[in-house]
Amino acid sequence: MPLLLGGEHLVTLAAVRAVAGRYPELHIIHFDAHADLRDDYLGAKLSHACVLRRCHEIVGDGHIHQFCIRSGEREEFQFASRHTDFHPFTFDGLEETVRELKEKQVPVYFTIDLDCMDPSVFPGTGTPEAGGVTFVELMNAVIQTAQGVNVVGCDVNELSPVYDPSGVSTAVAGKIIREFLLALQV
Repeated sequence: MPLLLGGEHLVTLAAVRAVAGRYPELHIIHFDAHADLRDDYLGAKLSHACVLRRCHEIVGDGHIHQFCIRSGEREEFQFASRHTDFHPFTFDGLEETVRELKEKQVPVYFTIDLDCMDPSVFPGTGTPEAGGVTFVELMNAVIQTAQGVNVVGCDVNELSPVYDPSGVSTAVAGKIIREFLLALQV
């Protein structure tokens, strides 16, 4: 099972391509502050701002489940309303999504952009957005997802320690990864 740790969210695309090659019915659960559904960003089709749009081209309609999104362009929100299962600002709907995916027994790629947390909790990211979830909310959602669905690949991204010299963001990221791995029980 691929588990990517990183900085830039574009790392998700290569992993999804690989995992979708093995699991054609792949679904994606996406935690993020940003929709990442732009068709291009500053003229580039391969960007952290476009990564879920590129993933949609691989997995198709209704296979991307987005949570905590609170930033994006109008076109991204319009695209999401037609093509993804979209849950802005919070984890409302996660329990139902996990239950449905578990019942269907489908493979799930899980991508966690740590900027889904409020920057007062996680300042060490290049694209902070006020109003995010707390550490405990994210930890509980990660555990619920890891224990509830068939995770076949995952990434945790957008940590940029240079933006948080206190080291708090690095500690938060490490704890989220630890709890995720323990919840998987693989």
